[in-house]
Amino acid sequence: MFDFLLSPVTLYPWFIIGIAILYTLINIRYQQHFLLRWIHIIPTLLHEFGHALFCQLTGGKVDDIVIVTSRYERKATGRAGYAVTRTRHAFNQFMTIIGGYLFPPLMLLTGILSLQYQQPIIFWLTLIAIFSYYFVKTSRKWLPLIVMIVVGTFTYFMIVHPQYQYILLNDITYQLILAVLLADTVLTSITISALYFRERNQTWDGAVLGRMTRCPVFLYYFLFLSVHLIALYTAIALIF
Repeated sequence: MFDFLLSPVTLYPWFIIGIAILYTLINIRYQQHFLLRWIHIIPTLLHEFGHALFCQLTGGKVDDIVIVTSRYERKATGRAGYAVTRTRHAFNQFMTIIGGYLFPPLMLLTGILSLQYQQPIIFWLTLIAIFSYYFVKTSRKWLPLIVMIVVGTFTYFMIVHPQYQYILLNDITYQLILAVLLADTVLTSITISALYFRERNQTWDGAVLGRMTRCPVFLYYFLFLSVHLIALYTAIALIF
């Protein structure tokens, strides 16, 4: 019934790179555009899921995961999303913060490797598991409900009209997600650089970790930046 999840995906390197570049440039220029806010749900969810996952793996609890879609709320809070966690000890808190920056690059590489080994179902099932976790934990059910209705409708037509599955799902959708995640490595690098060099914001995660561990904030800026740039380089190398 869901054979389209197992269907091979044809790799189009320049399609991924082109969309990633276009998305990055548009995002820099029109950051608050409502379409970009909706597209950015994917990397935001992965970031917040990373916080939640590492929190639970090291003994903490997750009370809520929120994806902020309102432009006004984003401006007021300065956040695209957040996870409400209860940490039990210093290491738990440390890993909770770190997890948000490790998980999106990891998912990018997982998606590319799944594509290269012609096992797209690994990537799809991982995304489904993450979304299911988000649906259970979030206090704002309307967003995942909308997404579930859209995806459910799309899946229904894919099953009823399987002749369209190759182009619509396995090629375009899969690689659009990879392009957004690839662009996110660049956008996140720009954001954390702005926070460190220009704004000197004391509330961002690197500054919090610096106070926690009494280590220079530059150490965490360098760590986060390195993770994203290495993922960017590795992803492009794997694509080509």
